[in-house]
Amino acid sequence: MRLSFPRPWAFLACLFAAGVCAQPAPSLREATEAAWSLTPQARAAQQRQAELDARGRAAASFLAGPPSVGLSHRTDRVGSNGGLRETEAELSAPLWWPGVRGATAAQVDADRAALERQQILAKAKVAGEVRDVAAQAALAQVERQLALRKAEEAKSIAADVARRVKAGESARVDQLQAEGIAQQAAAAQAQADAALARLRAQWRALTGLQGIAPLDEVAGQPAENISVAAAQAAVSAAQAKLQLTAADRRDPLEVGVGVTRERPVFGAANERSVKLSVRIPLGSEGRNAPKLAAARAELDAAEAEAEAAQRGAEAERVAATGELEAARRAEAAAAQRARLTAEVQALIAKSYRLGESDLPTRLRAETERFEAELAHARAQVETRRAISKLNQAYGLLP
Repeated sequence: MRLSFPRPWAFLACLFAAGVCAQPAPSLREATEAAWSLTPQARAAQQRQAELDARGRAAASFLAGPPSVGLSHRTDRVGSNGGLRETEAELSAPLWWPGVRGATAAQVDADRAALERQQILAKAKVAGEVRDVAAQAALAQVERQLALRKAEEAKSIAADVARRVKAGESARVDQLQAEGIAQQAAAAQAQADAALARLRAQWRALTGLQGIAPLDEVAGQPAENISVAAAQAAVSAAQAKLQLTAADRRDPLEVGVGVTRERPVFGAANERSVKLSVRIPLGSEGRNAPKLAAARAELDAAEAEAEAAQRGAEAERVAATGELEAARRAEAAAAQRARLTAEVQALIAKSYRLGESDLPTRLRAETERFEAELAHARAQVETRRAISKLNQAYGLLP
């Protein structure tokens, strides 16, 4: 007796395929994190944080800006050429006006808080997309499963009718009807396969993952609405900007120290001197009025957006709660309908086997049972989707 062994690469391919199939599906949280890592906001977050850190260090500095160095040289060589030489070096630095440094630091803190809230809001939007695609995929999966089962049952009925026709117990028209139903079920299965494949590709594009996360959330408790919190943080940032604009009414004060080396004529000794300078800029209405108007307009817009976000959040919560209640009622009704149609189908199938019912009646019962089961499966998915929408409205991430 000869024993045959699979080729090494074929064996490894089988192991690899088994490993892929054995990989667990990711959770909604893992899928959300994966999708968030692919967004431009997530990739730019580190640099945005670095920008705020740099602004914070600048606000904490004693100087209002970088110091500057000035060099000058004076000579009479072009004119009388009497030997006049003068070289001057000066170091100057801008200083904060009272209140400007504290207002600048406050604006940095407000911008930091606003950035954190915006990042959370952007991540929540990604979570909403993940939840939506997961719900669509769950619906496509149950539709494909039911379509596959219907195709198998239709083939089984067609084969049974073919045996009856061959035995002379049924007419040829019954076989044609059964085969037509089987072909229709096969076409529906192909459409379900295509729909699921399209959603799998959409899921991979969104998350970069192969497995689709199950829609298995439970309804949580209301929390701070993310969009409202982000809008309120934007208001605080706009207020801080307005306060800084009101405090910063002129350019920074500049203090300088210089050293001068001078020779009046040929043969004279070099003279050295030290110079202290103060530059006091004067503010003007033309400089500050446009900045104040722009800051006030930004604050008004932020406050209006915060009010709109509050109204939208309340409406979203009310709508999500109503959708969940309606989905649960629809699921209960669909379950009852599926139970009744299954009982009817079983009775008609039995009477058909006994010769008490014709084929169209049995096919109609099979179709009604399938439609009821499909409606029930869809209702179950819609209930889970409504729970995800409610958690999204509550501001809860997966």
